[in-house]
Amino acid sequence: MKKSKKILTAVLAVIFVLLLGALAVFQGEARTLLSVKEKGDTGIYDITYAADYKLDELLESGGAATEEELVQYIIKTMLKGLPIEVPYEIPNLACSTFYAETPEKGYIFGRNLDNQTTDLAVIRTNPKDAYSSVSVVNLSFLGYNESYTPDKLMDRINTLATAYFPLDGVNEKGLAVGVLQLQAPATAQDSGKPDVGTTVAIRAMLDKCATADEAIEFLKGVDMFAAAKGCYHFHIADATGKSVVVSYAENEMVITEQSEKGFIAATNFYLHDVPFNYEMQGTDRYEILEKTLTEKKSLLTPEEGMRLLHDVRITGTDPDEKGRVYSTQWSSLYDLTNPSLSLCADMNYDDVYVYEVK
Repeated sequence: MKKSKKILTAVLAVIFVLLLGALAVFQGEARTLLSVKEKGDTGIYDITYAADYKLDELLESGGAATEEELVQYIIKTMLKGLPIEVPYEIPNLACSTFYAETPEKGYIFGRNLDNQTTDLAVIRTNPKDAYSSVSVVNLSFLGYNESYTPDKLMDRINTLATAYFPLDGVNEKGLAVGVLQLQAPATAQDSGKPDVGTTVAIRAMLDKCATADEAIEFLKGVDMFAAAKGCYHFHIADATGKSVVVSYAENEMVITEQSEKGFIAATNFYLHDVPFNYEMQGTDRYEILEKTLTEKKSLLTPEEGMRLLHDVRITGTDPDEKGRVYSTQWSSLYDLTNPSLSLCADMNYDDVYVYEVK
């Protein structure tokens, strides 16, 4: 009996040591997974990202030229090489953005994400030697759906990839970024610079850039490949009063600044001439943005900003040829002067959730 007890004690000691080792290796990952919490029954999941997602290491190694390369990097760094599937799919996005000044001489950035029905995650990141930020992720991109959610601890593994999949966000310096899709030839630059995809670029700008000018310089220093073999443009805004739209046409980067009418907004078409035909989308939403911003001389209160997002929402009811229905999944209003996010989900504009960047 005594011998059996000694063996059991030794086995338990070994297990304890192994658990301590695992906790040491996966400490940040474990804290991230334990932080995942849904706000009531809203489909909004809050995540405090505590793991080291090693962005600098990715860029210094040449980046990732395909979605598969990015997924393999995530498995290697955050999952420590564990053979866990990390799904990644970005379907069509029909979005709207605008930039405006407030009566208090501050700046706001508004963004609607229009897509199929999805849950979403608000990610807080505080990386070492980089800027803190709050950003929003579409969880359907990572395999989540109505029957598979991150409510259970063992179903949260895919949320470890969220750091690399923001679609809009703001950092502690008041730099905000949102991405919008274009129905145009895919972007795939190849000049020998580090390769970054659409969402990785947003992560890098939030982590590394304090102003729109710094974000532009970052984009000039990388080769952009568009997620899902598509074409996208970035609306970038900061707390100094500058806002630009950065787009790609035939792999050439084009910067569009504030219009002569005194405003800048974007939907799903180029704001400049391009040497090819493509399907312009979102012109009706752009006209609403243009009309309001022109009449208001780009001067909006935060309440008026959220109302404008309400006015350009998509309330889709008719499915496309694949049975998909697109509608506004979330509306983000970013305060760039006192960096924070005011968020509405599922066009429920009576419930606004506020996230401050700390």
